[in-house]
Amino acid sequence: MIRVKQSILAACIGALLVTGCATPGGQGGVSSETAFRCATFGVGGALLGAAVSGSKGAVKGALVGLAACAVVEIASRQTKSSTAVDEQYRSNNRNQLPQTAKIDAYSTSVSPNGVAKAGDAIRVQSTIRAVSGVKEPVTEVKEQLVVYAPSGEEFKRGEKKVNEGAGSGEYENAFTLRLPQGAPQGVYKIRTQLFLNGKPASASESSVQIAAADLPSTAAFAAR
Repeated sequence: MIRVKQSILAACIGALLVTGCATPGGQGGVSSETAFRCATFGVGGALLGAAVSGSKGAVKGALVGLAACAVVEIASRQTKSSTAVDEQYRSNNRNQLPQTAKIDAYSTSVSPNGVAKAGDAIRVQSTIRAVSGVKEPVTEVKEQLVVYAPSGEEFKRGEKKVNEGAGSGEYENAFTLRLPQGAPQGVYKIRTQLFLNGKPASASESSVQIAAADLPSTAAFAAR
């Protein structure tokens, strides 16, 4: 009977988040109505989570509610051709290519570098250089972003294949993250992971501190 109740509550959380946290029009900004809604469902997730598994469930429920309203936009472009990357690698390695595909360079930067507020655009930009090997060409370069809340819980993730075709290449890939109003303040860890031909390759970690931001009041929302 307890398990049945938990399943029902879990289903309620899912339905609540799907119907309540969509941003009208798909705009990058966060309206006061959307911010209020996200905060409300964060609280709702906490209450339902608490009913399922106590205080730990409350924390996870609130994070799930707020994470559903976080937005991750991803864009990538190729900056050097296969030929240019192969020539650069050969010039630095006795006119030879590697035997297998490899990540020759990988760097990331986070902007703003330091403190941001909920709703601000947090940009995580990577430069990626992949080189085809003699026995193994580059077929897929994919980057994954995972954001962890101050509590250590996974908060949001996104991923994207950055290359359009097989072969060497240099790319820029950018994740733009917007945390919803009401997201917990504190230091968020940001981890990016590269996958080359389906296998984990290079990884990078950074962080950004989210400062408190004012939420629209219930009275202001009701007056709309």
